[in-house]
Amino acid sequence: MRNKLYGELSGIVFLILALGASVLIGKEMLFAVLAIIMLLAQLGIHTFLLKKRTKLFWVYAAALAAEILLLVTNEFWIFALGILLLLVAGVWNVFFAGEVRKSGKVFLVVRRVLYGIVTLVASVVWIINLYVQPITGPVTLPAELTAEINHDQLDSPTTMLENIEKMNSFGSRTTGSDGHNQFITWLQQQVTDMGLTVYRDKYTFDRWEEKRSSVTIDNEDIHVSSAFPYSGETDSNGVTGEFVYTKPGEYEEAKDKIAVVEIKNFKKFPMALVMNIRGKFGAPGGIPSDEGDLVLTTALKHAKLDEAKEQGVKAVIIVWDGVSDDKAEKQYLPFTEHYFGIPAVWVNKTEGHKVINAAKAHKAGTVILEAEKQEHAPTESFYVTIEGKNKKESIIVNTHTDGVNVVEENGAIGMLSMIRYLQQQEQPERTLIFTFVTGHFRLPEFKGTSQATSTWLQAHPELWDGKDGHLKAVAGLTVEHLGGLEWKDNASGQYGPTGAISTEFTYAGNEIMEAIWMKAVEDRKNTRTVMLRGHNNFQFGESQPLFNAGIPMIGLIPIPDYLLVDSADREMDKFDVNLMHEQVGSLLRALQLMDGIETTELGMADRYSFFLGRTK
Repeated sequence: MRNKLYGELSGIVFLILALGASVLIGKEMLFAVLAIIMLLAQLGIHTFLLKKRTKLFWVYAAALAAEILLLVTNEFWIFALGILLLLVAGVWNVFFAGEVRKSGKVFLVVRRVLYGIVTLVASVVWIINLYVQPITGPVTLPAELTAEINHDQLDSPTTMLENIEKMNSFGSRTTGSDGHNQFITWLQQQVTDMGLTVYRDKYTFDRWEEKRSSVTIDNEDIHVSSAFPYSGETDSNGVTGEFVYTKPGEYEEAKDKIAVVEIKNFKKFPMALVMNIRGKFGAPGGIPSDEGDLVLTTALKHAKLDEAKEQGVKAVIIVWDGVSDDKAEKQYLPFTEHYFGIPAVWVNKTEGHKVINAAKAHKAGTVILEAEKQEHAPTESFYVTIEGKNKKESIIVNTHTDGVNVVEENGAIGMLSMIRYLQQQEQPERTLIFTFVTGHFRLPEFKGTSQATSTWLQAHPELWDGKDGHLKAVAGLTVEHLGGLEWKDNASGQYGPTGAISTEFTYAGNEIMEAIWMKAVEDRKNTRTVMLRGHNNFQFGESQPLFNAGIPMIGLIPIPDYLLVDSADREMDKFDVNLMHEQVGSLLRALQLMDGIETTELGMADRYSFFLGRTK
């Protein structure tokens, strides 16, 4: 009986080690060390106490060799073999370590069912990792492969700033708005003036845009932080009714009334669920746990306006919790929802106390949310090309043109500078396709299979899929959110600059792309690079469609806390044009490195990694 329990305990330890090493990306070496200790102990017991070498002994020996090799090589296939041997050792100990007396049969069955579940989970995880290969080794680019930027030919920071100010002069550029359409027209004129042909894709959609919002209680104005985009609208008189404090989705008591709900911000989101670090440069802290917190909060914590609409609620007031009033101001969130047909507004925590107290006292008030609705509103994507020597291959450089402030989205301004620079250089090896897409701020209608660029890819297989004489896209480069400085809520709840630049999250489609970007930023004065792999089918930004299409890509996408702030000054106090200038230089270097590498070396995009990603 004692030997049986010892065997089962050993088996479950091996199964846990196999499962932990498979699920916790970046902890493989830790689990390898733990496995080595456990395996040495088992081999010692078999050699010195049991004094026999069974078949299980040799499984232990093979597993030990695999784990030691993993520490030396960090090779995925060695990792996979080691996990398999740990699973074999675990199953062997749990299910084939002898019998127990009849009185223990029922307990044995229960234990074996539980062990079987653990074994099944660990085995499934192992098979998934065998498919996605979460461990990739470092790649060193050839020493002779270089890409130097002639800064005399690159737009100066002053020129970039002039273009930024021109973009800002159009105001907010939500999808299909007047400001957005004017910006697109200006961009097209810029590339036309460079002698390039503009290829357009025209679309129509139903557009919604806030014009005025307010909340009043007892003739007192309650400050509205922002309207809920595409929620709904009222007439100029608004809707009046009793305020009812409730929870999202529990709207039964708010029929013909105004619901008040709270959404608590994720201050410490488990970033390992949505991000997985490949490597980093100039970013010792890794991924901040509060990065992109409001975007993630509104994506994962829903006010459930559909249910409010079904219950006959007149309007919904959503109170921010866990975020400073200044940080909550003018946030255009969420920006990925469909039209609900019920007016909803956000208020900050300070004003929220007043609204919640009024609701608890059964007071009445008025919500006004006037909005412009436009059916079949026009918008368009466009692209231009710089023809390469190789007529069969292409590299796609992409961004989106819609946004709300200086950082979101200034990628198009960066791409203008890149095009101007490249036109002064020798003809590229491959055809460069610069794609300016619309619809990022209206993803319910433009996201295609993932983000707005996927709609463009579906419309233009001739530019990337390599079939039937089409161009084959061998690499991609996504340009988003340039020049952003970091602003955060501090420990006292005050919102302000940290003195650092915003973390430069950069997705790499494979290890070659990671090496290219690391080389592109190695001489930067100011960088905070965190290289990422698409994780759990999640990837921020417009590089995701390229990754999903199997195109090895680099996607620069910082995610500052003010990314979605639709303010009158366009968040210019949080923008550094010199940083943008550096980033454009890095993007150009990366593009030239991509163009100088053989297609076979560029490879294919990796698959998404799964489970818990590395964050440090």
